[in-house]
Amino acid sequence: MGEEGLLPELGPTRLDRDLQKYIWNGKPHLSLRDLWEYLNRYTYLPRLKNQAVLVKTVQAAVGGMLPGPFAYAERWDEKADAYLGLAIERAVNAAVVIDSDSVIIKPEVAEARRPAPAEPTPPSPNGGPSEPGGKPSTTGPSDGAPGDQPVERRPTRFLGTVMISSERPAREIHQIVEAIVEQLTTIPGSEVSLKLEIDAEVPSGLDKAKVRTLIENANTLGFIEKDIR
Repeated sequence: MGEEGLLPELGPTRLDRDLQKYIWNGKPHLSLRDLWEYLNRYTYLPRLKNQAVLVKTVQAAVGGMLPGPFAYAERWDEKADAYLGLAIERAVNAAVVIDSDSVIIKPEVAEARRPAPAEPTPPSPNGGPSEPGGKPSTTGPSDGAPGDQPVERRPTRFLGTVMISSERPAREIHQIVEAIVEQLTTIPGSEVSLKLEIDAEVPSGLDKAKVRTLIENANTLGFIEKDIR
């Protein structure tokens, strides 16, 4: 196969589709070195330009706000029954390497091995920080009756603006709804409003038919603001 037939990029979903069809076969994880050999050996699998393409594919799978089609780990420690260096989501700086130790992992397997969050340090009886061993700190304020501490004011509003790719808006909007909107709408009494702003620049210009179509569609969809200039 010539150089022009090799893929310069590969999406995680496309790779996972081929893994599901040909490779996984009940395996909980797969060595990245083995995967790289499979991609070069079997003609029914996508052929990549170089290892950097596979690295970027794995980074894309674990770098999103939500878990991707597979997770990544530096290695599987059989004795400890754990994945070391496990990356599932939000791992935009994951140092992915292709060797005999590094693995990609089925999402349900990775989720079951996700490390438990660190337990917060319990407060001391007098409301101050605790010393190692759980003993109350003696360096905090000692005067004042119980209940004199001011009540912490909780924030009551969230505002956010994010850029959305025009190439894959549905996927990114879905991630935003799950990661942000649903976190807010599930709080009793919360009121959430969403606003989608479109800013398009067309250097070649818009003909009359396109302008009419855009205005009519905007009216039908209930756009509050619309402007073509």
